[in-house]
Amino acid sequence: MELAEEEIHVHCPYCSNKRLFDCGTSAEGIIKIKCPCCRAVSVINLQYVTEKHRSRRIVAYKKAAANYIQ
Repeated sequence: MELAEEEIHVHCPYCSNKRLFDCGTSAEGIIKIKCPCCRAVSVINLQYVTEKHRSRRIVAYKKAAANYIQ
């Protein structure tokens, strides 16, 4: 099965759950979702969800985790 559009993995902005849900690049709207890991309720505007932003946040999480361990 071939996808017509690229999928983006949306992460939880409150914890390190890297795959809160998936959406396509043409997804629009605002959703409210509860993270199964940390139980925080997030309001996510899909207009601003891009792979570039996701990658930047994952790097920030890794840096924060590295500082916490040291």
